Amino acid sequence: MKKPSPASAVCTTQRAATILGISVSSVQRLVEGGALGAWKTRGGHRRLPLAEVLAYKMQPGSPLQVSVASDHLRVLMVEAQDQAREQFRRRFSLWHLPATLEMCASIYQAMLVMGRQQPDVLVLDLEQNHIDGCVLLNTLVGDPKLWTMHVVILSEQDAATLTARGILPEGTVFFGRTVRPADLRDYLQMRCSLHSHTAAPLPYHSALGAVAETAA
Repeated sequence: MKKPSPASAVCTTQRAATILGISVSSVQRLVEGGALGAWKTRGGHRRLPLAEVLAYKMQPGSPLQVSVASDHLRVLMVEAQDQAREQFRRRFSLWHLPATLEMCASIYQAMLVMGRQQPDVLVLDLEQNHIDGCVLLNTLVGDPKLWTMHVVILSEQDAATLTARGILPEGTVFFGRTVRPADLRDYLQMRCSLHSHTAAPLPYHSALGAVAETAA
């Protein structure tokens, strides 16, 4: 049997994307997150070990199984009130963002959704869902498979109070319940722009209890 040449043992990000059935930007995020090894040629082109790409494709529990290739930002919002969900849907449709929106009435339903497909942004109302926010968020940020997900918190409490309780991990974005729709729209527009440029999010493996990023 003919041995594979060194060239055939490596692949470009485009070929890796084809093999894995995801977008090139998703491959780049996997590399940046350490899920796939890669190096750059003298010309600045990224190369990946073909065997590692194939092994990743067959790996049980791989993020590929919960993430579908898409150039659109995936937004998942958890809101218990029917009227509030419908109101946000109408606003979201008027913003014409390069993003898709899925709504859940409870965090338990959202967990099932995240198990099927990881969102890029999770918008979570702590008070309305009758959950222990500290336990939930610490669980989410402690899962390395969710390293690409940004968490936006809606709460009637102020950021300082939640931070003191350990509910606002570093990198979490906080909006009060009285957030202006325009502020949330601007934040999602920013996330869409970064998503299209394959910018990596803040790692969620940092120490908990740090001062959270607070939206104006």
